[in-house]
Amino acid sequence: MNDTKNIDIVAILGMGLMGGSFGMACLRKGLVSRVVGFDVDPQATQAALEAGAVTDRAFTLAWAVKEADLVVIATPVGAIAEMFAEAVPFLKAGCIVTDVGSTKAGIVRQVEAASTSAVNFVGGHPVAGSESHGIGAASAELYDGCLWILTPTERTSTVAQAALEKLLEGLGAKVLKLDPAKHDEALALTSHLPQLLSSTLMGFAADAATTGEGLPLLAAGGFRDMTRIAASSPEMWVDIVRENQPALLALLKRFQDTLADVSQMLEKKDWQALGTSLNQAKEVRRALPLKAGLDITELEEILVAVPDRPGVLAEVSTVLRESEVNIEDLNIVHMPEGGRGVIHIALSGSRNAEVAAKALRGRGFSVDRP
Repeated sequence: MNDTKNIDIVAILGMGLMGGSFGMACLRKGLVSRVVGFDVDPQATQAALEAGAVTDRAFTLAWAVKEADLVVIATPVGAIAEMFAEAVPFLKAGCIVTDVGSTKAGIVRQVEAASTSAVNFVGGHPVAGSESHGIGAASAELYDGCLWILTPTERTSTVAQAALEKLLEGLGAKVLKLDPAKHDEALALTSHLPQLLSSTLMGFAADAATTGEGLPLLAAGGFRDMTRIAASSPEMWVDIVRENQPALLALLKRFQDTLADVSQMLEKKDWQALGTSLNQAKEVRRALPLKAGLDITELEEILVAVPDRPGVLAEVSTVLRESEVNIEDLNIVHMPEGGRGVIHIALSGSRNAEVAAKALRGRGFSVDRP
Protein backbone atom coordinates (compact mmCIF):
# COMPACT_ATOMS: atom_id res chain seq x y z
CA MET A 1 0.00 0.00 0.00
CA ASN A 2 1.14 3.56 -0.58
CA ASP A 3 0.62 6.39 1.86
CA THR A 4 -2.81 7.48 0.54
CA LYS A 5 -4.27 6.44 3.88
CA ASN A 6 -7.45 8.51 3.79
CA ILE A 7 -8.69 6.78 0.63
CA ASP A 8 -8.59 3.03 1.16
CA ILE A 9 -12.01 1.83 -0.08
CA VAL A 10 -13.31 3.03 -3.43
CA ALA A 11 -16.80 2.53 -4.84
CA ILE A 12 -17.29 2.90 -8.58
CA LEU A 13 -20.78 3.48 -9.92
CA GLY A 14 -20.80 2.52 -13.58
CA MET A 15 -18.73 -0.36 -14.93
CA GLY A 16 -17.81 0.90 -18.38
CA LEU A 17 -14.52 1.97 -19.95
CA MET A 18 -13.84 4.84 -17.53
CA GLY A 19 -15.03 3.23 -14.31
CA GLY A 20 -13.47 -0.13 -15.10
CA SER A 21 -10.14 1.44 -15.98
CA PHE A 22 -10.16 3.46 -12.75
CA GLY A 23 -10.65 0.33 -10.69
CA MET A 24 -8.00 -1.62 -12.59
CA ALA A 25 -5.45 1.16 -12.18
CA CYS A 26 -6.11 1.60 -8.45
CA LEU A 27 -5.70 -2.11 -7.80
CA ARG A 28 -2.73 -2.71 -10.10
CA LYS A 29 -0.84 0.21 -8.54
CA GLY A 30 -1.77 -0.81 -5.00
CA LEU A 31 -3.37 2.55 -4.20
CA VAL A 32 -6.36 1.11 -2.32
CA SER A 33 -7.30 -2.15 -0.62
CA ARG A 34 -10.83 -2.55 -1.99
CA VAL A 35 -12.78 -1.45 -5.04
CA VAL A 36 -16.53 -2.04 -4.92
CA GLY A 37 -18.32 -1.99 -8.26
CA PHE A 38 -21.97 -1.29 -9.02
CA ASP A 39 -23.83 -1.02 -12.31
CA VAL A 40 -27.50 -1.06 -13.21
CA ASP A 41 -26.55 -3.96 -15.50
CA PRO A 42 -25.46 -6.85 -13.21
CA GLN A 43 -23.63 -8.49 -16.10
CA ALA A 44 -21.33 -5.47 -16.40
CA THR A 45 -20.47 -5.70 -12.71
CA GLN A 46 -19.74 -9.41 -13.05
CA ALA A 47 -17.54 -8.73 -16.08
CA ALA A 48 -15.67 -6.07 -14.08
CA LEU A 49 -15.03 -8.57 -11.30
CA GLU A 50 -13.72 -11.15 -13.76
CA ALA A 51 -11.52 -8.53 -15.44
CA GLY A 52 -9.91 -7.50 -12.16
CA ALA A 53 -11.44 -4.02 -12.16
CA VAL A 54 -13.13 -4.52 -8.76
CA THR A 55 -12.64 -6.68 -5.70
CA ASP A 56 -16.31 -6.66 -4.67
CA ARG A 57 -19.51 -6.79 -6.69
CA ALA A 58 -22.41 -4.83 -5.18
CA PHE A 59 -26.00 -5.65 -6.03
CA THR A 60 -27.44 -2.41 -4.63
CA LEU A 61 -26.30 1.21 -4.64
CA ALA A 62 -26.50 1.38 -0.84
CA TRP A 63 -24.27 -1.66 -0.45
CA ALA A 64 -21.74 -0.25 -2.91
CA VAL A 65 -21.17 3.10 -1.19
CA LYS A 66 -21.80 2.49 2.51
CA GLU A 67 -18.13 1.96 3.49
CA ALA A 68 -16.45 3.94 0.71
CA ASP A 69 -13.88 6.65 1.37
CA LEU A 70 -14.21 7.69 -2.27
CA VAL A 71 -17.16 7.25 -4.64
CA VAL A 72 -16.48 7.62 -8.37
CA ILE A 73 -19.59 8.16 -10.51
CA ALA A 74 -18.75 6.82 -13.96
CA THR A 75 -22.21 6.77 -15.52
CA PRO A 76 -23.23 8.67 -18.68
CA VAL A 77 -23.20 12.42 -17.96
CA GLY A 78 -26.99 12.73 -17.98
CA ALA A 79 -27.27 10.25 -15.10
CA ILE A 80 -24.52 11.59 -12.82
CA ALA A 81 -26.58 14.07 -10.78
CA GLU A 82 -29.42 11.57 -10.33
CA MET A 83 -27.01 8.83 -9.24
CA PHE A 84 -25.42 11.20 -6.74
CA ALA A 85 -28.80 12.15 -5.24
CA GLU A 86 -29.70 8.46 -4.85
CA ALA A 87 -26.37 7.70 -3.16
CA VAL A 88 -26.31 10.62 -0.68
CA PRO A 89 -28.43 8.95 2.05
CA PHE A 90 -26.05 5.99 2.18
CA LEU A 91 -22.70 7.82 2.19
CA LYS A 92 -20.66 7.83 5.37
CA ALA A 93 -19.63 11.16 6.88
CA GLY A 94 -16.55 12.64 5.22
CA CYS A 95 -16.93 10.56 2.05
CA ILE A 96 -15.39 12.10 -1.08
CA VAL A 97 -17.43 11.92 -4.28
CA THR A 98 -16.16 12.66 -7.76
CA ASP A 99 -17.27 11.93 -11.31
CA VAL A 100 -15.70 11.42 -14.74
CA GLY A 101 -18.22 13.38 -16.80
CA SER A 102 -16.95 15.44 -19.74
CA THR A 103 -19.38 18.28 -18.94
CA LYS A 104 -19.22 20.04 -15.62
CA ALA A 105 -21.23 23.24 -15.02
CA GLY A 106 -24.68 21.65 -14.97
CA ILE A 107 -23.51 18.56 -13.09
CA VAL A 108 -21.72 20.57 -10.39
CA ARG A 109 -24.75 22.83 -9.95
CA GLN A 110 -27.19 19.92 -9.57
CA VAL A 111 -24.91 17.87 -7.34
CA GLU A 112 -24.18 20.72 -4.96
CA ALA A 113 -27.91 21.39 -4.69
CA ALA A 114 -28.48 17.76 -3.63
CA SER A 115 -25.43 17.49 -1.37
CA THR A 116 -25.09 17.70 2.41
CA SER A 117 -22.39 19.12 4.65
CA ALA A 118 -21.17 15.59 5.42
CA VAL A 119 -20.34 14.84 1.77
CA ASN A 120 -17.35 16.22 -0.12
CA PHE A 121 -17.98 16.53 -3.86
CA VAL A 122 -15.15 17.38 -6.25
CA GLY A 123 -16.14 17.50 -9.92
CA GLY A 124 -13.73 15.69 -12.21
CA HIS A 125 -13.05 14.89 -15.82
CA PRO A 126 -10.19 12.68 -17.04
CA VAL A 127 -9.26 13.66 -20.59
CA ALA A 128 -8.86 10.07 -21.71
CA GLY A 129 -10.85 7.41 -23.46
CA SER A 130 -11.36 5.91 -26.91
CA GLU A 131 -14.01 5.19 -29.51
CA SER A 132 -14.49 1.83 -27.78
CA HIS A 133 -16.67 1.60 -24.71
CA GLY A 134 -17.78 -0.91 -22.11
CA ILE A 135 -15.86 -2.91 -19.53
CA GLY A 136 -14.27 -4.99 -22.29
CA ALA A 137 -12.31 -1.93 -23.42
CA ALA A 138 -11.07 -1.01 -19.91
CA SER A 139 -7.33 -0.78 -19.29
CA ALA A 140 -5.18 -0.15 -16.23
CA GLU A 141 -3.02 2.13 -18.42
CA LEU A 142 -5.85 4.38 -19.65
CA TYR A 143 -5.01 7.21 -17.25
CA ASP A 144 -1.20 7.04 -17.44
CA GLY A 145 -0.03 10.56 -18.30
CA CYS A 146 -3.54 11.85 -18.96
CA LEU A 147 -4.80 15.29 -17.97
CA TRP A 148 -7.37 15.02 -15.17
CA ILE A 149 -9.41 18.18 -14.74
CA LEU A 150 -10.94 18.99 -11.36
CA THR A 151 -13.59 21.71 -11.07
CA PRO A 152 -13.69 22.86 -7.42
CA THR A 153 -16.04 25.62 -6.27
CA GLU A 154 -16.39 27.73 -3.12
CA ARG A 155 -18.10 24.76 -1.47
CA THR A 156 -15.34 22.27 -2.24
CA SER A 157 -13.38 20.94 0.74
CA THR A 158 -9.67 21.64 0.27
CA VAL A 159 -8.84 18.57 2.35
CA ALA A 160 -11.00 16.31 0.15
CA GLN A 161 -9.58 17.89 -2.99
CA ALA A 162 -6.00 17.31 -1.81
CA ALA A 163 -6.73 13.65 -1.02
CA LEU A 164 -8.31 13.10 -4.43
CA GLU A 165 -5.41 14.85 -6.19
CA LYS A 166 -2.96 12.56 -4.41
CA LEU A 167 -4.80 9.46 -5.58
CA LEU A 168 -5.07 10.72 -9.15
CA GLU A 169 -1.38 11.52 -9.27
CA GLY A 170 -0.78 7.99 -8.00
CA LEU A 171 -2.63 6.78 -11.09
CA GLY A 172 -0.15 8.72 -13.21
CA ALA A 173 -2.53 11.55 -14.12
CA LYS A 174 -1.65 15.24 -14.27
CA VAL A 175 -4.22 17.33 -12.36
CA LEU A 176 -5.49 20.67 -13.65
CA LYS A 177 -8.08 22.82 -11.86
CA LEU A 178 -10.68 24.80 -13.83
CA ASP A 179 -13.89 26.68 -13.14
CA PRO A 180 -16.82 24.43 -14.23
CA ALA A 181 -18.08 26.88 -16.86
CA LYS A 182 -14.56 27.44 -18.26
CA HIS A 183 -14.15 23.70 -18.45
CA ASP A 184 -17.29 23.34 -20.57
CA GLU A 185 -16.20 26.11 -22.93
CA ALA A 186 -12.79 24.49 -23.38
CA LEU A 187 -14.19 21.01 -23.97
CA ALA A 188 -16.76 22.30 -26.43
CA LEU A 189 -13.85 23.42 -28.60
CA THR A 190 -11.39 20.58 -28.08
CA SER A 191 -13.73 17.58 -27.85
CA HIS A 192 -17.42 18.14 -28.43
CA LEU A 193 -17.21 20.24 -31.62
CA PRO A 194 -14.66 17.84 -33.23
CA GLN A 195 -17.02 14.94 -32.49
CA LEU A 196 -19.95 16.67 -34.19
CA LEU A 197 -17.80 17.65 -37.18
CA SER A 198 -16.41 14.13 -37.54
CA SER A 199 -19.84 12.49 -37.36
CA THR A 200 -21.40 15.06 -39.69
CA LEU A 201 -18.64 14.58 -42.26
CA MET A 202 -19.10 10.82 -42.10
CA GLY A 203 -22.84 11.17 -42.62
CA PHE A 204 -22.29 13.59 -45.51
CA ALA A 205 -19.86 11.20 -47.18
CA ALA A 206 -22.24 8.28 -46.73
CA ASP A 207 -24.97 10.25 -48.51
CA ALA A 208 -22.57 11.11 -51.34
CA ALA A 209 -21.52 7.47 -51.66
CA THR A 210 -25.10 6.33 -52.23
CA THR A 211 -25.16 8.40 -55.42
CA GLY A 212 -22.01 6.68 -56.68
CA GLU A 213 -19.80 9.67 -55.90
CA GLY A 214 -16.88 9.86 -53.52
CA LEU A 215 -16.47 6.14 -52.89
CA PRO A 216 -12.64 6.18 -53.22
CA LEU A 217 -12.49 8.91 -50.56
CA LEU A 218 -13.83 6.54 -47.93
CA ALA A 219 -10.46 4.79 -47.79
CA ALA A 220 -8.21 7.87 -48.03
CA GLY A 221 -5.92 8.59 -45.09
CA GLY A 222 -7.11 12.13 -44.44
CA PHE A 223 -10.74 11.09 -44.50
CA ARG A 224 -10.10 8.18 -42.16
CA ASP A 225 -8.26 10.47 -39.72
CA MET A 226 -11.05 13.05 -39.77
CA THR A 227 -13.82 10.50 -39.21
CA ARG A 228 -12.15 8.11 -36.73
CA ILE A 229 -14.14 9.36 -33.74
CA ALA A 230 -17.41 9.04 -35.66
CA ALA A 231 -17.28 5.41 -34.50
CA SER A 232 -17.93 6.55 -30.90
CA SER A 233 -21.15 5.73 -29.04
CA PRO A 234 -24.06 7.87 -30.37
CA GLU A 235 -25.97 7.50 -27.09
CA MET A 236 -23.01 8.80 -25.11
CA TRP A 237 -22.53 11.80 -27.37
CA VAL A 238 -26.20 12.80 -27.44
CA ASP A 239 -25.96 12.82 -23.65
CA ILE A 240 -22.82 14.98 -23.66
CA VAL A 241 -24.11 17.45 -26.25
CA ARG A 242 -27.40 17.80 -24.37
CA GLU A 243 -25.51 18.69 -21.18
CA ASN A 244 -23.17 21.16 -22.89
CA GLN A 245 -25.66 22.60 -25.40
CA PRO A 246 -25.23 26.34 -24.57
CA ALA A 247 -21.44 26.40 -24.94
CA LEU A 248 -21.46 24.11 -27.97
CA LEU A 249 -24.22 25.98 -29.80
CA ALA A 250 -22.38 29.31 -29.40
CA LEU A 251 -19.20 27.70 -30.71
CA LEU A 252 -20.98 26.11 -33.68
CA LYS A 253 -22.30 29.50 -34.76
CA ARG A 254 -18.79 30.95 -34.66
CA PHE A 255 -17.50 27.98 -36.65
CA GLN A 256 -20.19 28.47 -39.28
CA ASP A 257 -19.00 32.07 -39.68
CA THR A 258 -15.45 30.81 -40.21
CA LEU A 259 -16.62 28.32 -42.84
CA ALA A 260 -18.46 31.15 -44.56
CA ASP A 261 -15.18 33.08 -44.71
CA VAL A 262 -13.49 30.10 -46.39
CA SER A 263 -16.34 29.88 -48.90
CA GLN A 264 -15.84 33.55 -49.72
CA MET A 265 -12.13 32.95 -50.37
CA LEU A 266 -13.00 30.22 -52.86
CA GLU A 267 -15.76 32.20 -54.57
CA LYS A 268 -13.44 35.20 -54.96
CA LYS A 269 -10.48 32.98 -55.92
CA ASP A 270 -8.48 34.69 -53.20
CA TRP A 271 -5.72 32.09 -53.07
CA GLN A 272 -3.41 34.34 -51.11
CA ALA A 273 -5.91 34.67 -48.25
CA LEU A 274 -6.57 30.92 -48.35
CA GLY A 275 -2.85 30.21 -48.23
CA THR A 276 -2.41 32.55 -45.27
CA SER A 277 -5.27 30.85 -43.46
CA LEU A 278 -3.88 27.36 -44.13
CA ASN A 279 -0.40 28.40 -43.04
CA GLN A 280 -1.69 29.88 -39.79
CA ALA A 281 -3.53 26.64 -39.08
CA LYS A 282 -0.40 24.64 -39.84
CA GLU A 283 1.73 26.67 -37.43
CA VAL A 284 -0.84 26.43 -34.63
CA ARG A 285 -1.14 22.67 -35.20
CA ARG A 286 2.62 22.23 -35.04
CA ALA A 287 2.67 24.08 -31.72
CA LEU A 288 0.28 21.63 -30.06
CA PRO A 289 2.18 19.65 -27.40
CA LEU A 290 2.13 15.88 -27.78
CA LYS A 291 3.09 15.20 -24.19
CA ALA A 292 4.45 16.99 -21.15
CA GLY A 293 8.09 18.07 -21.38
CA LEU A 294 8.35 17.57 -25.15
CA ASP A 295 9.61 20.51 -27.20
CA ILE A 296 7.41 20.48 -30.31
CA THR A 297 9.94 22.54 -32.27
CA GLU A 298 12.48 19.71 -31.95
CA LEU A 299 10.24 17.09 -33.57
CA GLU A 300 11.40 15.45 -36.78
CA GLU A 301 9.19 13.20 -38.89
CA ILE A 302 10.14 10.18 -40.95
CA LEU A 303 7.81 8.37 -43.35
CA VAL A 304 8.17 4.60 -43.60
CA ALA A 305 6.50 2.80 -46.51
CA VAL A 306 5.29 -0.63 -45.42
CA PRO A 307 3.33 -3.52 -46.88
CA ASP A 308 -0.10 -4.14 -45.34
CA ARG A 309 0.65 -7.41 -43.53
CA PRO A 310 0.59 -8.71 -39.96
CA GLY A 311 3.60 -7.89 -37.80
CA VAL A 312 5.05 -5.05 -39.85
CA LEU A 313 4.43 -2.43 -37.15
CA ALA A 314 6.16 -4.65 -34.60
CA GLU A 315 9.15 -4.97 -36.95
CA VAL A 316 9.48 -1.20 -37.26
CA SER A 317 9.16 -0.60 -33.53
CA THR A 318 11.71 -3.35 -32.81
CA VAL A 319 14.25 -1.71 -35.11
CA LEU A 320 13.79 1.61 -33.34
CA ARG A 321 13.99 0.02 -29.90
CA GLU A 322 17.24 -1.72 -30.83
CA SER A 323 18.53 1.64 -32.06
CA GLU A 324 17.57 3.21 -28.70
CA VAL A 325 15.30 5.72 -30.43
CA ASN A 326 12.07 6.72 -28.65
CA ILE A 327 8.89 7.21 -30.69
CA GLU A 328 7.16 10.45 -29.67
CA ASP A 329 4.13 9.97 -31.92
CA LEU A 330 3.02 7.52 -34.58
CA ASN A 331 0.28 7.41 -37.19
CA ILE A 332 -0.48 4.86 -39.91
CA VAL A 333 -2.00 6.00 -43.19
CA HIS A 334 -3.42 3.22 -45.35
CA MET A 335 -3.33 3.75 -49.10
CA PRO A 336 -6.74 3.90 -50.84
CA GLU A 337 -5.79 1.16 -53.28
CA GLY A 338 -4.89 -1.18 -50.42
CA GLY A 339 -1.91 -3.47 -49.95
CA ARG A 340 0.40 -0.88 -48.43
CA GLY A 341 0.60 2.07 -46.12
CA VAL A 342 2.86 4.74 -44.70
CA ILE A 343 3.85 5.00 -41.04
CA HIS A 344 4.40 8.61 -39.92
CA ILE A 345 6.84 8.57 -37.00
CA ALA A 346 7.66 11.67 -34.95
CA LEU A 347 11.04 11.67 -33.20
CA SER A 348 12.77 14.21 -30.98
CA GLY A 349 15.72 15.86 -32.76
CA SER A 350 17.40 15.45 -36.12
CA ARG A 351 19.98 13.02 -34.72
CA ASN A 352 17.29 10.55 -33.65
CA ALA A 353 15.62 10.92 -37.04
CA GLU A 354 18.91 10.16 -38.81
CA VAL A 355 19.62 7.13 -36.62
CA ALA A 356 16.09 5.79 -37.13
CA ALA A 357 16.11 6.31 -40.89
CA LYS A 358 19.49 4.61 -41.28
CA ALA A 359 18.48 1.64 -39.14
CA LEU A 360 15.18 1.13 -40.96
CA ARG A 361 16.80 1.39 -44.40
CA GLY A 362 19.32 -1.17 -43.24
CA ARG A 363 16.41 -3.56 -42.66
CA GLY A 364 15.03 -2.99 -46.13
CA PHE A 365 12.38 -0.35 -45.41
CA SER A 366 11.85 2.66 -47.67
CA VAL A 367 12.19 5.82 -45.58
CA ASP A 368 11.58 9.47 -46.48
CA ARG A 369 12.23 12.61 -44.42
CA PRO A 370 9.90 15.43 -45.53
